[in-house]
Amino acid sequence: MTIFEYEIEAEPDGRGTKLEGLVTISETTIDRRDNDLAVLLLHGAGGDLHGGHLDDTSDYLAWMGFPVVRVTMKSPAALYRMRAAHAAMAAAKELDEMKHVKKWILMGHSNGARVAIALASEMLDAWRLDNNEDQPLGVVLFSFPLHAPGKHDDLRDDELMSLELPTFIVRGTRDTFSRQDLFDSAMKTMRDAKKAHPIIVHDVIGGNHSLQVPKSSKDTTTDIELDGIRTAVTNFCISLKNINARGRVLHQKPAGRGANGTTR
Repeated sequence: MTIFEYEIEAEPDGRGTKLEGLVTISETTIDRRDNDLAVLLLHGAGGDLHGGHLDDTSDYLAWMGFPVVRVTMKSPAALYRMRAAHAAMAAAKELDEMKHVKKWILMGHSNGARVAIALASEMLDAWRLDNNEDQPLGVVLFSFPLHAPGKHDDLRDDELMSLELPTFIVRGTRDTFSRQDLFDSAMKTMRDAKKAHPIIVHDVIGGNHSLQVPKSSKDTTTDIELDGIRTAVTNFCISLKNINARGRVLHQKPAGRGANGTTR
């Protein structure tokens, strides 16, 4: 199967500023005229659209039938990144291969995960007011920064609590932005709130904030453990295709265990 990349330009400010973007899509998806679902994948602060695992993740998702839109955002400011994300989605939909897209799965790594949450809330509110607007189906958060390193009293758990969509969280167990006990407490609070949507966590054992694991790890032969991550994330995306009219996911849990991770 052939994977294609289309270059796009996103204009976030209406002043002629153009940001580099890419749409990654497979030949089989191009041939399907009924394709109405795509992924937006946002990088972390200080990175770009190729950073870390984003190239590999995009290629795999595209191979599995999910077109992926990315954009390089030059500032970490939240409002700027929101405008950049909207501009990238609009630019992508100008492609003939993407013109039928009306539904989105929003993904982000680190700072990009925070933007994905805010974007999901904004898009969901707009869709509730007008069902002709694009619909967010779910979010995937890679290395959500629950707190800055060492600042354990300043949590961002309120951002997680604001989620109203099916949520899949990928995190490394050595992530200095997500101390284990604080993260577990945040998950318990979310689940105790009995939210209607599923909240699924995939732990990368020994992974850091970049989802890299020590080279000496018994189960790891590469710098980044992708097999378990991308399998679990893809299964989650597939489940979102089965959302019923009330917005409930019919198949809530993806496959349980990857090569170096667990899904819970």
